[in-house]
Amino acid sequence: MTTLLDPSSRSLVFAVFSVFVVICLMLCIVTGADEDDRALVRSDDRRRLRSWQQGIAMGGDTTTVATVTVLVGMVAASGFDGLGVMLGSLIGVMLLLVLVIEPLRRHASLTAADMLDARGSGGPAVRVSWGVVTLFVCFPLLVVQLVVVGNVAAALIGQPGTRTGCIVVIGCAMTALAVSGGIRGTGVVMIAKSAIALPVLVVAAVLVLHRFGGDPGRLLDAAAHGSRMGEAYLRPGGYTGDGWVGAVNRIGQTFGMSMATLAMPAVLMRAISTKSPRGARTVGRWMLGELTLLYGALTVVGVGAAALVGEALREAGPAAQVFTPLMLGRALDGGGILVAALACVLFLTALAAVVDVTLAAGIALGRDVLGVFGKPAGSRPADTADGAASRWSAALTGTLAAVVAVVAADWNLVVVSTLWLAVCGAALAPVLLYALYWPGFTARGALWCLWGATALSIAALALSPYASGTPGSIFPGTTSGSGT
Repeated sequence: MTTLLDPSSRSLVFAVFSVFVVICLMLCIVTGADEDDRALVRSDDRRRLRSWQQGIAMGGDTTTVATVTVLVGMVAASGFDGLGVMLGSLIGVMLLLVLVIEPLRRHASLTAADMLDARGSGGPAVRVSWGVVTLFVCFPLLVVQLVVVGNVAAALIGQPGTRTGCIVVIGCAMTALAVSGGIRGTGVVMIAKSAIALPVLVVAAVLVLHRFGGDPGRLLDAAAHGSRMGEAYLRPGGYTGDGWVGAVNRIGQTFGMSMATLAMPAVLMRAISTKSPRGARTVGRWMLGELTLLYGALTVVGVGAAALVGEALREAGPAAQVFTPLMLGRALDGGGILVAALACVLFLTALAAVVDVTLAAGIALGRDVLGVFGKPAGSRPADTADGAASRWSAALTGTLAAVVAVVAADWNLVVVSTLWLAVCGAALAPVLLYALYWPGFTARGALWCLWGATALSIAALALSPYASGTPGSIFPGTTSGSGT
């Protein structure tokens, strides 16, 4: 993959990357959290982002680098089934907009655990449990982002041995942005990322359509041929399987993605920071509009990759999935400018996601976990008492994630991505919905749901072929019960 960019294009990528990091650092210092610890989580009314800005930032929270690379790779490799993941994510955003965002903003002060307290299903034990499970979601997501950006950086440099250094340096830089910027500063980073990433992906989609004369039928026929799947590329079953088993897999895939999108900690964090419950609904509409345009562009890019570089993707194997957009860019633009722009999109998407997820993890650890200890029984943390703890927690989480990413750099990223998606969709989303719409939902039910769903998700993943028993597993030489 080191031949994707020529030296001049590599220089352009790193120039854009360096300028982006410096600008974001300056913006975080100017617009971010001040000496008031509470500003780490929520700014006052004069310093809040506008509704459209918050909506774009929330859309950026939903769009991680794993979203871009995995979705494009799935559409390129399996066709119809890859669209189910995108559909599930959009359904999750609509559910968030209709069911969650307004009542969550009404009842929560700084974190979602405040809403559980207000609805009668909280308490210190539930708050700590919610915070710990949130870390189970945020930490694997951080690791995935850092591994991807480290791999891309090393490939663009042309020196695979620099991957570890790239992961550590980028992880530390983004952690510093999260700690210094707070909710407003990281929102500015997200807006800057979206302002670059969305136009580039739309341009790539337009170029794909232009290559096939603007005829979607020709594009789909070429994709079916390039994928070597024929008509099966346009039908369900390419990834999930045929028959009733495949149908169940597709339903579960779409439902699971919907629930995971509904309860992403960074999205909830930003929804709570909006000006008012009514304003939160406006923010959600902007978020949905951005993601609809983005996923439309990613769909065309994925189908275009199957049509134009399907053979190269098959030869490179699953490890090349992260480079699918870059390989398509190379096929569309031999000069390398589009490849450089798409490489910048991968960089910026990963960097922005690391910033916001680090902040969400730090707030969960500092306020919901550490903030409970030393408080009288039945009380919740004060709004200003845990800002310093959240800062230190964010710094610790980001640093530890960089270390783990170095260790896990050669793992199958699908395993790590599946972990955070499963825990988020199975544990956090049900508790959120039960607390809002089930009057009889109690603290005991919240604890059972949080810990039970988390334990089952981890156990199911540990016993699956993702963990062991197949060539693509984390431990390929160990046979598990499900891998035999």
